[in-house]
Amino acid sequence: MWKNAVFFLALLVASRFIGLPTNFTPLLALAVFMPRLTDDRRIQHLLPVCIIAFTNLFLQPVNSAVFLTMLMVFAVTPYVSRQSNSLLLGSISAVIIWHVTVNGAVWLSGSGSLLNTFIAAIPFDLKLAISTFLYVLLFNYAETFVMRSSKSKTKLLDRLI
Repeated sequence: MWKNAVFFLALLVASRFIGLPTNFTPLLALAVFMPRLTDDRRIQHLLPVCIIAFTNLFLQPVNSAVFLTMLMVFAVTPYVSRQSNSLLLGSISAVIIWHVTVNGAVWLSGSGSLLNTFIAAIPFDLKLAISTFLYVLLFNYAETFVMRSSKSKTKLLDRLI
């Protein structure tokens, strides 16, 4: 099981480097899905944030206010997902929170009018919403397969702890 977890984390880290568009990423979906993987709230909130923070060290620099806002979105998303108790609502909520907060930070960093910033971000964030939903579906099917195969009710990451 440890090998699978390490392989999964390596794939998540690699997804930031393999040339996918920046808005087609499994990381926001991971943040949505974390409450389904573990009951440990520290892991739920810190794992997505740590992956983003670590991989960002090797990627193109981002404005620090925008970067901190991104980290905040990834830290808050598991809470929102837990409260909605629905992967669909959790995904939609995560993208809406992303759209408002990250684009608000972009606007505060010196980009034109607030309305123009939000409108200009819609194509990017729409693709982010689609990719988040697709990855959440993939994670859900993988979790269902693993849970049925193992016949265990214990959450996947909780088995490792």
